[in-house]
Amino acid sequence: MINYTYLRPKKAKILEEWHNIDFKFRNDLSANEYKNATILPLKKVAGDNLLFGRGGVIDSEKNYINSSAIDGRIQFSYEFENAEYQNKKFVYCGYLVNHWGHFLVEAVSRIWYCLKNDISVDEYVFFYNYNENHELKGNYNEFFELLGILDKIKIINKPTTYREVIVPELAYKRRKYYSQEYKDIFDTIVSNVKDVDITPSEKIFLTRSQLKNAIKKEPGIEMIDDFFYKNGYKIISPEKISLSQLILYIRNARKCAAVSGTLPHNMLFGSDNQELIIVERNVLNNEIQADLNLIKNLDVTYIDANLAVYPINLGQGPFVLSYLGKLQVFAKDNGYVPPNKKYYTDKYIKKSFKLYMKFYRRYYQYTWFEMDWMIEYTDYIYEAYKDSLNYFGDYLYGIKPFKFQHYFQIKHIKGSIKRFIKKIIRYNK
Repeated sequence: MINYTYLRPKKAKILEEWHNIDFKFRNDLSANEYKNATILPLKKVAGDNLLFGRGGVIDSEKNYINSSAIDGRIQFSYEFENAEYQNKKFVYCGYLVNHWGHFLVEAVSRIWYCLKNDISVDEYVFFYNYNENHELKGNYNEFFELLGILDKIKIINKPTTYREVIVPELAYKRRKYYSQEYKDIFDTIVSNVKDVDITPSEKIFLTRSQLKNAIKKEPGIEMIDDFFYKNGYKIISPEKISLSQLILYIRNARKCAAVSGTLPHNMLFGSDNQELIIVERNVLNNEIQADLNLIKNLDVTYIDANLAVYPINLGQGPFVLSYLGKLQVFAKDNGYVPPNKKYYTDKYIKKSFKLYMKFYRRYYQYTWFEMDWMIEYTDYIYEAYKDSLNYFGDYLYGIKPFKFQHYFQIKHIKGSIKRFIKKIIRYNK
């Protein structure tokens, strides 16, 4: 069940349409085999309009194998001089993106082949950026360890030709289909988690507040922590704990909550039908999360807790979160206590606005940021802007100053003089 009650109306309508798509269940995944095929690591080419870049697999005749692509993300071949040769049989797995959310939905979507226990496979091969070097560690390392294939993981950064190459289909394709194999990847990992030291909680909140710079460029993120803490949720920073600990927290919780983005993607490790609250820090919906809600049949309540002035890059921000508005209505309807009062004072709203404008200028200068795909959703971007005027309007219209130099503008000097005179008159009375 998806609860849209606490979203802005136009945003809710789009999200409801996304949850009602013809999202197919596949049970006929295939894996094709090629001789002397070459894997191409990621390479950016100007003008491609791809999320990540070019890369994938070409056959012995240098024809690009389309099934090695992820449409709009990783596609197409490129020219190269020489390829290293490996006399091995490998399973092509794709781009090992150093971003946990993308890793869960894209990087591991071919790894289902390892569940077939094909003993003839020498390696499961991922690629980095061309000539990029960094170590596989942390939860990425633990993911493959729990899957039982860590010793067979190979990551390349140069074109490499293999004697035999298996290219599995994607087990999950965005907005198109998912498969039991995709769910089996996460269920297998969960089943291999050993006893680890945690204190389970019936209610958990996955926070971003401990991420570098999150407090600075996401004002209000600490308010969300305070809100859920006051309502009995255990606050968890996924990047501070092991994958096994995170999995057990999620699996033992009756209610999970998270700020929007890729944090809710971790529910892939949870149980089907689990209850989830997503606090929306962004004006725009996350289409991948809509897919994952369907895959896990989650019971989700969405809450718009964002204020916005301009469109922004979803992965960069800045973001402003506020208790006033939909989150406050949710709290009243569900018997939740509010966060500390300091988080919805005029002083805090002003501070949040100043931080938003500071980081917007840092990232975009004074330009209007909008990607082509965002044009379709302009109406509900504007819906959020109008809503935010209730809080930021006086600053945007220049009625109230919010930067030091504003106080030296004539109209604000006049205003200060008038207020001063009124105080003197009241005092003399």
